[in-house]
Amino acid sequence: MKMAPDLYELYAEFGIAAEMAQVMEVEAGNAALSYLAMFVDTDRITPEETDMFRSVIDDVNRKTLGAMLKHIKAFGNFDDKLVEIVDKALERRNYLTHKFFRTHNFAIQSESGRMEMITELTQIQSALQLGTGVLTAVTNSLTHFAGRVDQTAEVVDRLVARGKRIDI
Repeated sequence: MKMAPDLYELYAEFGIAAEMAQVMEVEAGNAALSYLAMFVDTDRITPEETDMFRSVIDDVNRKTLGAMLKHIKAFGNFDDKLVEIVDKALERRNYLTHKFFRTHNFAIQSESGRMEMITELTQIQSALQLGTGVLTAVTNSLTHFAGRVDQTAEVVDRLVARGKRIDI
């Protein structure tokens, strides 16, 4: 299918933003799991605790991002500015997923409309990146507070080297 380069760029930017939204969702789940892990000796996990973690993971995977963020806010006091950043990212994620193309309807038919859409997508990406950064900081803080060594970089390096899809 032949398409104009700017239309291709528009779809690429949308895809990048969608992937960033999913990364933010995963990080929200990581924060929730990190909170729970603070109360468990991860070197001596019992079968019951393993079942509990599996249940929490299943619950996290079923929750909407908004519900997950509400849950995270309930277990701590967060700086208002950080909450504002995450709330803005959630709002932008929901807009992207549910309203972006509908809102722009006929704009996609013109070059100037597509450029406006691309500009908006880069702004959405920025908001998502900031929201993910805040959630990553929460996860890292909880991991540190629990006295655990953050092995994320090593684990990621091993998974990237494998180069295969994994279920998370």
